[in-house]
Amino acid sequence: MKYVISVDPGKATGVCLVKWSGDQDETPSLMMSGEVQADEFAKWFETALSIALSLGSLESVSVVCERFTITAQTVRNSQAPFSLEQIGVLKHLCRVNEFDPEKIVFQSPVDAKSMFPNPQLRKVGTWHVGGEGHANDAIRHALLRLVKTGWQPRILLK
Repeated sequence: MKYVISVDPGKATGVCLVKWSGDQDETPSLMMSGEVQADEFAKWFETALSIALSLGSLESVSVVCERFTITAQTVRNSQAPFSLEQIGVLKHLCRVNEFDPEKIVFQSPVDAKSMFPNPQLRKVGTWHVGGEGHANDAIRHALLRLVKTGWQPRILLK
């Protein structure tokens, strides 16, 4: 079994916990998803990690986060540091929960969205209802991570 805890950092942070058996005939399943505020993030992450570790081992858990790069456009759009702050909190939470923060996988938002646009999330059965789309962005990253580690989303070919 593989477990992916995924984070789309921001003022409202998208989060999810996905599990996959490793069997190509099975699709990953969404165990938890949501959009959390800064004061809820630590509790959510620790709960997700606790669930994943109670069902598997540290080696069966991946932590994935959307890569956030500051560009000239970022500076023009906002001075809000929410995404960078959440990434720092994520690294700290990994450290204090004995998950090496150097093992966090950072992925490009465009890679996740192009691989799993909204219709594909629905087809896989991992669509999160409600919120502003941040939870679905976290789900895209979790599924992309599973693809990179062996899952072949055959359901999308049907």
